[in-house]
Amino acid sequence: MKKLSIVILVIIALFAFGCKKEDTSNNMVKLNRVDISSISNTQLKNFINEASQKEGVYQINTKSNTYIFFNGIENEFTDIKCSLDNKTLNIESNKNKLDSSSPSQNLYVIYQKNTTITNDKAVFFDTIKLVIDNKESNFENVFVENRNI
Repeated sequence: MKKLSIVILVIIALFAFGCKKEDTSNNMVKLNRVDISSISNTQLKNFINEASQKEGVYQINTKSNTYIFFNGIENEFTDIKCSLDNKTLNIESNKNKLDSSSPSQNLYVIYQKNTTITNDKAVFFDTIKLVIDNKESNFENVFVENRNI
């Protein structure tokens, strides 16, 4: 019985110390797609309608969320992804010529894992860097709204 206990203890120790701990910081922030037609906030809808006249990537900051709006008129933004590098959120995309005459519009909300809408939420990034076709780019416009959406 004593040998069995020692063997089990050794196996548990090997398992506990032998497992590699992976960095999960990149899983802490992600882009969640938002259905534009389901938005009920009129200020946000008005901004998207206004922004849809000019191609580009727009940042929309509200009291509780940050949205990224990709508006393609002649080009389509594809392969949209994000990653964290220290306290910088990198948002990357490629641009391809649109095949159709209808615009390509995608709205994302930046989701931070284990956070709440209150002011005590964890902060995983303090800077957003936009990269289009492997080149650092600027947001076309930044919209700031003071009330919750």
